[in-house]
Amino acid sequence: MDKVAGTSADGRLIYTTHAGRNEPDYDADNPILRNGQPIDEYDNLTDAFTREATAFIDRCGTERPFFLYLAYNAVHSPMQAEARYLEAHADIPDVQRRIFAALLCQLDDGVGEVLETVKKQGLERRTLIAFLSDNGGPTKELTSRNTPFRGEKGELFEGGIRVPFFMQFPGVIEAGTVYDPAIISLDLFPTALALAGLPINPKLDGVPLLPYLAGEITTPPHDELFWRVGTRGALRHGDWKLVREPGQKVAGPWQLYNLATDPGESTDLAATRPEILADLVKRWENTNTGMIDPLF
Repeated sequence: MDKVAGTSADGRLIYTTHAGRNEPDYDADNPILRNGQPIDEYDNLTDAFTREATAFIDRCGTERPFFLYLAYNAVHSPMQAEARYLEAHADIPDVQRRIFAALLCQLDDGVGEVLETVKKQGLERRTLIAFLSDNGGPTKELTSRNTPFRGEKGELFEGGIRVPFFMQFPGVIEAGTVYDPAIISLDLFPTALALAGLPINPKLDGVPLLPYLAGEITTPPHDELFWRVGTRGALRHGDWKLVREPGQKVAGPWQLYNLATDPGESTDLAATRPEILADLVKRWENTNTGMIDPLF
């Protein structure tokens, strides 16, 4: 990404590389940076990220507490797979699906190497590991599938926002636990703060998850979850889901779904349950009034 200019306390011009600011166009030449400087990277990007992550864990060892944020590019475009993984999935007739599966398998191997490195360092019972995606797949672009959910990346139907979310912490989270109440990626920050023994600002949208996952707190972590992207909007309250898609020039009408009985959001209940629709719209608008205007 581009360097971002700023000033230090004594007025000197400084540069940094803050994510999300002054980034080049999506299709521009985006170099790999190390300490803010472009480098030549010849390994496959998934392998390179795995290499750097495992080396970092090894350097930290058992004496230096660490936080590792590992954001793999796979299975994002460009859809380019290594020959050895394509050969392992030669039984998939659709070449695009074969490439997707190969990318996913390589990602899985990379995650496995990271887990093995944590285990090798004797840190399994001292390390919380979370694995999740940032959004549902863009089905038309990448041949990904969000089945059984409706919608895709960029939309606020479940196919766009409900993603796999795994956590591992032996001795704290029992293996094989399935936690049904809705959580959100915003919960990871306060969870990390709690583990580090740091204070948590009550204004944060997320909550520390471990007391819920360990069964110490039996109520759901969130009474509501709120989304807004441009004229799109959504709110989840219990099993009920409110969602609005863009119209031609303005926002479309609110739709209402019961995710307990209809996770695929196939039957709009807005007309038959007007009292629930009105309640959720009011809840969405109450939260929305505290937000700035949409930036995009």
